[in-house]
Amino acid sequence: MTTIRRLANSCLTVSNDSGTTLFDPGFFTYESDEVDLSSIGDVQRVLITHEHGDHVKAEFVQWLLDRNDDLAVFSNAAVAELLAVSGIEASVTNPAGVSAEDVLHEIVPNGAQPTNRSYTVDGVFTHPGDSYQPTTTAPVLALPLLTPWGSTTRSVDFARRLAPKQVVPIHDFYLSESGRAWITGMAQAVLGGHGIEVIPLDWGQSYSF
Repeated sequence: MTTIRRLANSCLTVSNDSGTTLFDPGFFTYESDEVDLSSIGDVQRVLITHEHGDHVKAEFVQWLLDRNDDLAVFSNAAVAELLAVSGIEASVTNPAGVSAEDVLHEIVPNGAQPTNRSYTVDGVFTHPGDSYQPTTTAPVLALPLLTPWGSTTRSVDFARRLAPKQVVPIHDFYLSESGRAWITGMAQAVLGGHGIEVIPLDWGQSYSF
């Protein structure tokens, strides 16, 4: 059995028989008090898709490390360099059971386009980070729904192209609860017609399969 829990924004945990993986420990999850951090539980590995603060906050990573001596952190070279400034080691190789696709972040309003690593865990869950460029997905895809670098229309097209069985909405922390529900409902209406189930998870919610 696999359990996916959305903490907040793009930060999720994926738990199964091989342990728990935490994705993108960004500032919103760490600072917003929307989720009780103590409820995260034991984490074996952290995967970070790219260097933006809503996906990686060094203090959050250190907080996780302080609670588990066996925790390992994985990302790309840019994130490894960022974390090294805080004395945190991150490996740029993939751990057992994890595959990755190196792509570019979508262009942001200031014109930047940093590197981005799309991760797939145990063949069941893919987190693309902030990119529409990944070419493959596991049966469950984390789907950024409303972003400064894209649109709901482009996100839905991305999901239809990769054709997962399910998507879990992410990257909507700046929306109200009703705003998140409205955007998610829009995605459900479209993707459902293509055989893709949208699993809406608000802060701290989880589901298992």
